[in-house]
Amino acid sequence: MDTSTENGAAAAQAFVADRLNADFAGTGLAEVKFQVDPAWTGEPGDDLILVAGEHEFPLAVEGRGVEQACAFAAYQLQSDAMSELNRPWPELATSHGETVGVLVAPAEVRGIAVWELAGEPFCAIGQLHKAVEAAGMHIK
Repeated sequence: MDTSTENGAAAAQAFVADRLNADFAGTGLAEVKFQVDPAWTGEPGDDLILVAGEHEFPLAVEGRGVEQACAFAAYQLQSDAMSELNRPWPELATSHGETVGVLVAPAEVRGIAVWELAGEPFCAIGQLHKAVEAAGMHIK
């Protein structure tokens, strides 16, 4: 792998990790990191593994795959956050405490990876806390 490809792969990994770590801050989950583990399929260099505490799963992040990687990882990590917190997460509420709904991270994406509320895009993955604040709500 040449240096520009390695730099691009590292930048893609950092981009995905930064977005996930921003959204899952405060859930009790370990910070997202990446490692290469050829044992997943036996093909050296093909196995980029997302590691968040005890949870590990392969992700492809190169090229246009960063959005799909963000979506799939958020989908997986949302289940971990709900297990850790023992409740739905991220559950939105108004400033008066009225429940608005629980955001969902769809596993598949066609454009930008987003959190959805009632089947409609709410915000891009990586912008959760800022978007909730801007909407005058909070996460329960």
